[in-house]
Parts: sequence; structure tokens; C-alpha cells
Amino acid sequence: MISKAGWIISSDRDSNLELHPHSEMGSNKRANTYLVAVLIGVGVFCCSCRTADRTPTIVTINGRKVHRSEFDRFLRTKLGDLTAGDITDSLKSQMLDEFIVRNLELAEAQRLGLTVTESEIEQTAQDPQMKSSAATDEARIELGNDLLVSKYYRNIVLRDVRVSPDEVQRYIDENRAGRTDKAGFYVREIRVENREDADRLWKEVTEKNRDFATIVRQYSQVPNAEQGGLTYYTDGQLPEALENAIKLLRPGDVSPVIQSSFGYHIFKLERRTEPHPGDPRRANMDEDRSRMIEGAIERKNQQAVDKAVQALVSAASIKIDDSAAGFTYVGRMGHN
Repeated sequence: MISKAGWIISSDRDSNLELHPHSEMGSNKRANTYLVAVLIGVGVFCCSCRTADRTPTIVTINGRKVHRSEFDRFLRTKLGDLTAGDITDSLKSQMLDEFIVRNLELAEAQRLGLTVTESEIEQTAQDPQMKSSAATDEARIELGNDLLVSKYYRNIVLRDVRVSPDEVQRYIDENRAGRTDKAGFYVREIRVENREDADRLWKEVTEKNRDFATIVRQYSQVPNAEQGGLTYYTDGQLPEALENAIKLLRPGDVSPVIQSSFGYHIFKLERRTEPHPGDPRRANMDEDRSRMIEGAIERKNQQAVDKAVQALVSAASIKIDDSAAGFTYVGRMGHN
């Protein structure tokens, strides 16, 4: 449901709602005692088992020097076949911000004693949609990092998150205004200013199967990006070029990149709604309430994630060296 972890939602209608960690990513612990903390340590925190890294230090995080080779590997695994010339300084800055946050998350996860086993990595790598994420040693290291960060959020940050009936009702009240009985659709939207970023993000959510809502939160310029960009439109509400592209989609499909006067768009169709004869509001009551509960939980989860990230960043000493990075940094971390 949110970028950092998978969840199963359960609720009693008139009691507090609870979130339960999803069973994926190795939550069923195996007897296999081979921990890949060593693998992750090699891949992210230092490269002590190899020859000394002679690439320049581009950022120092809490006193630890991070070399450009580490960031370059991160870019290769996240951006795929794009060459350095295809990546703008703005996008590199965003990726460096993500890289810094990832280092802080991994350090905190290790401090708390969290680990990922080789069997967890192997189990995830067997998923047909994830095979490309473990095709090389570099990609396998990043997959282990992804799993460890997911475990940190699932087991620590979101462990005690609860959504009360009052919070659900407030969410329903806030989102009720745009409801109509006309046919329509729910979509998530990635919107950026240039074609290069749009093409790169399209590959992330299609070829690499990155979570669409996560990419929206990180890169999209839509007003509700922090909530995952989910928006309801009635038929005919969007400009014709955008709506025609969405009409071709089935639920779960991702559109090609579409250009408009607002920028470059990528849509994911979540579901369609149809008008109901008789009393459509009553007919849709249970389904609508279930969707609203999911939205309330997603929003509260994201608020908890944002708070955790802000706490890690605020407590950290981060020094970025533009000249060593090889591009002009314009991200949000500053040069403290």
C-alpha cells in the first residue's frame, strides 16, 4: 500500500483499525542462519573486502565517507540503461537525496539489529517480476538493501500505526465532495516537466516494476503526490488527449508517456466506476467505505514514513561535495 512495506488491512467496523505486516519478504523466518548483513555491509557501508576505493568522496554522512563508485552503482541499478548524458542534474540530485536517505535507513536498521537472510533474497528473486532486480551482483546487493529497508518500516516505523474510526470518518468527509453518480475512474499520475525524466520513470514502473505510488511520491508534480497521486475523475473531466489514453487501459495498466500543455504524464488506472440504477449510493456503500478505509490507512502510514525520514535526516550530519560528484547539486539536503 505504501512505498516502504506491504500490508494486509483488517478492520472491525466500529472498533479501531489495525495494520498487519504482510507475510512477504521473508517474514516467516527460516532456519537458514546465513545472514546477508555482510553482503549489505559490503554493498552499502564500505567496500573493505576489495581494493581501496580511489573514486572521490561525494558525500559524508555522519562521518562516513561515501565514494562516487557507490552512488554510481546505485544509479546503475535504479536507472538501468540510461547513460550519464541522459540524466539531468536535477534528476541526479533527486537520486542522490534518495541515496542519502537510503544510507540513513540502512544504518538505522542495522543499529536496531535487523538483518535480511540469503533465503529472503532468493525467495524474492524467484518472483518473475523481480528477476531483473537480482540479475547481477550489484542488483542483488540493492535488492538486499530494499528488503532491509522494507523490514525496517514494516517492523519498526509502522508496527504500532493505528487508524481510529474518527480518523476514517474525517478522511471520508474530506474526500466526499468530489463524488458523483456518473461513470468515472481512479488513476494515479506521474507528471514531470521534461521528456527525459518521463521516459526514465516510465521504465521504472514498467520494466523494473517499481511501485507506482512510490514513484509518484518521489518525483511527480501533481498536488497530491505525497498521498500517492490517487485521483478520481468523471468521464469527460480530463483533457481529451489524456482521457483518450486512459480509455485504452485496463485496471492495473500503465499508460505510455503523454505530452500536454501541463507537462509529461504517465497514468496508472486503478479502477473504473459505473453509474448504478436505483439507489447507487446505497449499492456502493460497502465498497466505498472499504476504499475510504484503505485511503485513510495509506495516508497515516505515509505520514509515519515521512516523519521517520525527517527525523533521520534532521539528526544526521550530511556534507555534499559538488565538485567530486561531477554535477551541480540542487537537491533538498543542502550542504550542511
